[in-house]
Amino acid sequence: MRVQRKYKVLKRKTTKEIVEDVNELIQHEYKDTEGFLFRSSGRWQCLDGITYCEKEDRWVQAMVFIQEEEE
Repeated sequence: MRVQRKYKVLKRKTTKEIVEDVNELIQHEYKDTEGFLFRSSGRWQCLDGITYCEKEDRWVQAMVFIQEEEE
């Protein structure tokens, strides 16, 4: 079962900063174990592509944390 746990919006001055932050988030897998019956792991994923926001003069990337659970 997949569950969306949280989201974040990264805002940076350059695309290089966005790429570095996105890579750092998606390369780390989070694992959780409770007892013997429950196990879950999750990972950050990008929603759509990088967008430039002229109003804030920043590059923006939306991220969502998807968690897979097993019982």
